[in-house]
Amino acid sequence: MKNYIINDQTIAILKQDQNTIVYDVKKTIVINKNIKSILETNCLLHGSSMEGRIKSAKKILNIKYKVPILISEAENIILLQIDCLRNKECLFIVANKIVDYEIKNNKLTIKCINNQEFIVNISKYSFEKMLIYTIKLNNYLKWSKNTNFV
Repeated sequence: MKNYIINDQTIAILKQDQNTIVYDVKKTIVINKNIKSILETNCLLHGSSMEGRIKSAKKILNIKYKVPILISEAENIILLQIDCLRNKECLFIVANKIVDYEIKNNKLTIKCINNQEFIVNISKYSFEKMLIYTIKLNNYLKWSKNTNFV
């Protein structure tokens, strides 16, 4: 598969070397394309560059690292960036697909719909901060759309 359109069936996207693995509600797809390219394409499909999305979220949330990436406001798709894009492996999870999370063996297990689980090396506190930032971004977008925001 050459391109992947992130949609309401997407659960997570994993960078693995030069490939990208997409976890979907129904299947897992391996794409021979850089994750950054896939994210950029999807941001552009919804009206902004990835850099623009990140810059906007940084300003709205007043944060600098692991910024949630809004892919589609209409479909409420916001990605939580679990790892740095420079890492060999980097995981992005669609926020509204997370069901639960817990610490097991000093690692965080993130449970998503369809019983999909991801085991990550991040603290529960850091993960909860990411969730809060995602909720704040989502609320900001809804609030600014429903008021005479200037």
